[in-house]
Amino acid sequence: MDKILEIQRRFFRKEKNKFLDTVEEKLTEYGYEFERKQFGNIIKSVNLETKTEQPPEFIFMAHYDTGPTIPFWLSWVMKLFGHNHLLLMCIFMWLLFRFASTVDIHSCYYISFDITLRTLIMLTFLIILIPNKKNFDDNTSGVISLLSLAKKCKENGIENVKFVFVDLEEVGLFGSREHKRYLEKEKLISSNCKIISIDCVGGVAKFPLIVRNSKSDYAKLFHDEIQKEFEDCKSIHSFIPFSDNYSFTKYGALNISFVNKAIVPGGYSLPNVHSSNDVHLNLPRIEKLTDTLLNIVKKEVTV
Repeated sequence: MDKILEIQRRFFRKEKNKFLDTVEEKLTEYGYEFERKQFGNIIKSVNLETKTEQPPEFIFMAHYDTGPTIPFWLSWVMKLFGHNHLLLMCIFMWLLFRFASTVDIHSCYYISFDITLRTLIMLTFLIILIPNKKNFDDNTSGVISLLSLAKKCKENGIENVKFVFVDLEEVGLFGSREHKRYLEKEKLISSNCKIISIDCVGGVAKFPLIVRNSKSDYAKLFHDEIQKEFEDCKSIHSFIPFSDNYSFTKYGALNISFVNKAIVPGGYSLPNVHSSNDVHLNLPRIEKLTDTLLNIVKKEVTV
């Protein structure tokens, strides 16, 4: 996986193409046929999928694009509320701005204080313009997980599983949404297909979290198997997107990540993502996770 880890930033098309070349080398080594699919005109997504002879029983996804760096204070807010409480975070930020603009410090410097505070906060957002090349967890870990699972499926003679490496997750899940439309249009997906995205599973977070955005007939299956292997596993329903599984909501799609508990009860945070601290990659845990996923596939798939 050394070549995979060398291409850290996948923000511009040249970087993305070089990364996909490396992924394709691994898939060829494992014996897969694959195809790149391009979607969009102004906003363009290039996804990579393995081929199956019939609609797959499982689809595993991971996004390979890398996002921007976020202000340090926003990371603190996410640790407070959790990534699954975006609405609460937005309300908190609105109240904070309102407080900053209405507080009366009984000073002739009030206007200067208000403008200065707002300006400083807005200036910190300029860091978003800088592509983050520190992304071992988000989402190099997901790509490595898919490659690991793909290899194990081949070794076990399991063919009816599709692996999709999607682009532009960081831009409103554009890549996965377009891939879903393509699969449906070409009748390459069935209503009983089990769809799982893997995102941020190799960092310093403590326990696995399964996120579903609708009723899922297979959420319990994954929860029970993962909890058995990792001793702790949380499963939640979320009305907001957590990752690419949201694009396949009507199929009961799931997302698997490793998280920490936020300070606010019920919140779960992804530590170090979109920051220069995303430099940890827990390969033994990824291997354990993919072994667990393989066991699930072996129980469910028709060989």
